Amino acid sequence: MSTLTLMVVLLFLLVFAGMVIFAFMSARKAKEAAARMAQTLGMTPVPQPDSVLLEQITALYRTSWEPSKDELLNVSRRLLPDGELFLFDLVATGGESHSIIQSQAVAIRSNTLRLPHFQMHPKVDTSKYALGGLANAIVEWGVSKVGTPVRFPEFPAFDARYAVTSNEPEATRRFFDEDKTRYFANTEYYGIHAGGNLFTFAEVEPGFKINDPSQMTRRITRALEVYRLFGQ
Repeated sequence: MSTLTLMVVLLFLLVFAGMVIFAFMSARKAKEAAARMAQTLGMTPVPQPDSVLLEQITALYRTSWEPSKDELLNVSRRLLPDGELFLFDLVATGGESHSIIQSQAVAIRSNTLRLPHFQMHPKVDTSKYALGGLANAIVEWGVSKVGTPVRFPEFPAFDARYAVTSNEPEATRRFFDEDKTRYFANTEYYGIHAGGNLFTFAEVEPGFKINDPSQMTRRITRALEVYRLFGQ
């Protein structure tokens, strides 16, 4: 092996080792930051989430065209009077690289919940953005790939605010009654995945910071409001 070839190989190995170390350090810092935030929020870190929780959450995000092995990271837990509240990262680990699906989203699991399987994605306020109509058309097209679109013409304010898809469209249409649609029509940026006795919640909000205790406290408060609404 020539000296030049050896140097190239060594350089490649050095760069690769650097990438591995950087990824490891980044993951460790994220874990430490999540643990500190969990303590601030009165949560208890869960080093090894149970397999049932993993399957329940990943099933809500699974798509038929892009199968992946998803993983829950940086999970913390708080007991509720009739259920459990979790914070979690959901990471798709299939393929050559990892991608973050959710970052410190809330999951609430309770046997008091009887939820149809659905996803709810925020639309753009067309009164605020010139290209809002186009953006909403793209949102509706995208979410239609993960379920049947469910429209609510009888609740136009809700229909303008959120795109809902479901594999159980009739059950979902019945579930979103006047009280629920009125509540969500007065919100923005809410993203929800639901099914059975569990739902996940996170705002798709520009500038949201998971390392800000006030914003994370607000996220949990909003998720608990949704929990009470869904339990009615």
